[in-house]
Amino acid sequence: MTKLTLPIFGQPSPNDLSEIHLVGRYALGATWADKHGSIYPFDRLRRDCPCGGCTGLGQLTPEMSWPREIKRVAAGVSVVWSDGHESVYPYADLRALCRCATCSEAHK
Repeated sequence: MTKLTLPIFGQPSPNDLSEIHLVGRYALGATWADKHGSIYPFDRLRRDCPCGGCTGLGQLTPEMSWPREIKRVAAGVSVVWSDGHESVYPYADLRALCRCATCSEAHK
């Protein structure tokens, strides 16, 4: 479910991505235009794949939860996993997956 966020006039849209980067060895980091920072552990990111089939996966193998390629594309952030599966996370959906304390409180 995509959380509806409305930009405030004159402010950057909260769903505009400024940058993506690695956080340690096991997570993707995102900095949004509104300066919010999000961290997405690779195993959680794979389970949250928008394809729908990854949510029911049992135990993830290292190949299933290790990215081979991460890049920004027009549709969102694309992750090609080591097992060959590709996930494309639309920017608004990726922002909605943030589980930081601030965002978790907003989802209640």
